[in-house]
Amino acid sequence: MHLVKNRQIFYGRCMRSIILFDLDGTLLDTSPGIFATANHTMEVLGMKTLPASQLRKFVGPPLAACFRVACGLEESIIPKACEIYRAKYANDGAMFQAQVYAGIPGLLEKLKGQGIILGVATLKLEPLAVTILEHFGLSQYFSIVSGADLAGTLSKADIITSALSRLGETDLEHVLMVGDTPHDLDGALAIGVDFVGVDWGFGFSRGHEAPPVEHVLGMIDEPSALLAYA
Repeated sequence: MHLVKNRQIFYGRCMRSIILFDLDGTLLDTSPGIFATANHTMEVLGMKTLPASQLRKFVGPPLAACFRVACGLEESIIPKACEIYRAKYANDGAMFQAQVYAGIPGLLEKLKGQGIILGVATLKLEPLAVTILEHFGLSQYFSIVSGADLAGTLSKADIITSALSRLGETDLEHVLMVGDTPHDLDGALAIGVDFVGVDWGFGFSRGHEAPPVEHVLGMIDEPSALLAYA
């Protein structure tokens, strides 16, 4: 049974024209490749590998922030850590150590069939995100993939804004952002976009209650529940 918590119903409101999805922890469980690459990086740096509780912090935030928060690395070491991580993740098949969450393809098929434009807004490097979506057969559903830059200067709000700009969308009332972490939520709220959280990823725990603030419509625990917000 799915959960639809804290839902706000807007009578007379137009249907969604665009739904943006986070990638890691929302569309795919990419944790096997991310966790293995993070620990590989720590080993190369001559440091202890990380337990699962710390590795979970690598799913969602910008990469530099992951090493800063999850590992407590000094700022001077972080650029080298990011370089090691990216080389391993992109070139050793680690990015494909992932699995599409059950129910996601069917959900995307239904949403696209309703005429809704779908996009991805992720803090993963954009070329990697495109490659992963193509590998797992999901790229066919998305009109735009907006991701992080190599310098790591873009926030989640920047990435969402870029996606909407590239789609030519200026009416935020028709847009919905879907994600599994507070980074996704904060990015949506920063620009005034409605948000639905998912609790099968790595940021929000199972049964997490959606905060009662404007633009946060609710939390769901299975993909099909998103249809109630489309």
